[in-house]
Amino acid sequence: MKFNRNILFNTITALTFLALAVPILFSQEIQYVIAFTGIFSFGILHGSNDLFVIETLKNKPKQNRFTRSLITYLGVVLAFVVIFYFIPLIALLAFVLISGYHFGEQHFHHKISNPSSVLASLFYQTYGLLVLFLLLYLNSKEVILIIQDMTGYLVTESLLLYVLLGSLVLSFIFFVMLSKKNTALKASALRNVFYLVLFSGLFYVSGVVWGFAVYFVLWHSLPSLKDQVNSLYGKFDLENFSKYFKKAFPYWLASIIGLCVVVWLFKDFKNFISLVFAFIAAITFPHVFVMRKLFGRD
Repeated sequence: MKFNRNILFNTITALTFLALAVPILFSQEIQYVIAFTGIFSFGILHGSNDLFVIETLKNKPKQNRFTRSLITYLGVVLAFVVIFYFIPLIALLAFVLISGYHFGEQHFHHKISNPSSVLASLFYQTYGLLVLFLLLYLNSKEVILIIQDMTGYLVTESLLLYVLLGSLVLSFIFFVMLSKKNTALKASALRNVFYLVLFSGLFYVSGVVWGFAVYFVLWHSLPSLKDQVNSLYGKFDLENFSKYFKKAFPYWLASIIGLCVVVWLFKDFKNFISLVFAFIAAITFPHVFVMRKLFGRD
């Protein structure tokens, strides 16, 4: 069975509407179980196999590379976690900026004729920050506590609001500028306004963990997996996804083991949610550059 982009996003939209009911129907503990199951499966999978993707794109020989790849990957991830521990504020700011860019790029790269242009990059950045700060501002009390636990710094609700409004205005400006030469982007305006309204409703009724998990898994990880499978195997279907999963499984397993090690090492210093976000940040850092190379090849 082949999945085109419209079918994928219509399915994701339907699942998001279902996700709106979860905070009403289920306790926070059950929400956490569902959320972390999604993050640890599809969420981690989409970003944990970067070495496999980059090696495939470069057509490198397979001999004697597996052990070296695992060691390199775990080293990069653990190094970023260590940075998070010793200079958490800088690491958190880097994570927000890099994740914002990556979220925006994943959502819009296929609608822009020159996806690597400076203007496109600015749009990716501001749109991604818009989505992130919708989540952060609408869950500001919880977010402020998490940031304080991660960094020791107390941010204000007004700061979250200012960044949200600034990213909204800049996203609109860059969207209008890009739409002049990108008809596909212009045609998606109403649909993307609808998406932002949907995200706002989801983030409003959800806690930060559930809201982040739904966006990260459904709106980011699944489309990213589709793009990776398309680039590596020519089309996205169940057979090719199975091939992808078999190749990526060792890297995914290494990521899960790495996460367990991080939680065990720092369990007495940070809470579990802070550690999970720190680990996602560690995986995101190299992943952004790999996906930019992948999109540039398409």
